[in-house]
Amino acid sequence: MHRLLAACVLLLPVGLFWLWFNMATVFGHSNPWLLSWIPATCCVTNDCCWEVSESELRPLPDDNYEVKSTGQVRKRTDWSPDGKHYRCACDYDAASRQWVKHQGANTRCLFIPMRGF
Repeated sequence: MHRLLAACVLLLPVGLFWLWFNMATVFGHSNPWLLSWIPATCCVTNDCCWEVSESELRPLPDDNYEVKSTGQVRKRTDWSPDGKHYRCACDYDAASRQWVKHQGANTRCLFIPMRGF
């Protein structure tokens, strides 16, 4: 009985992640793969993360980057696993009760590819 309870407790987070991932996919996330590695705190569940061109970001010292469209300076959140640049940026529109992705939106996270040495 204790082993069954322990197994249920250990599998609960896996089951919740599976449910969350599948619900986001069912409701039309434009790139469900992003849900597998970008943290929810970056607004990824609201479809607010997308691939950007390297030219849209200006590298600065100390692992910071300027988002050219907004002038915001953000520290790299993490490395991109596929060698592409990603920006997570949305603003909440209270009137429509929706998160709106656009070039001028507040940047929450940046994922930059790791450069070879």
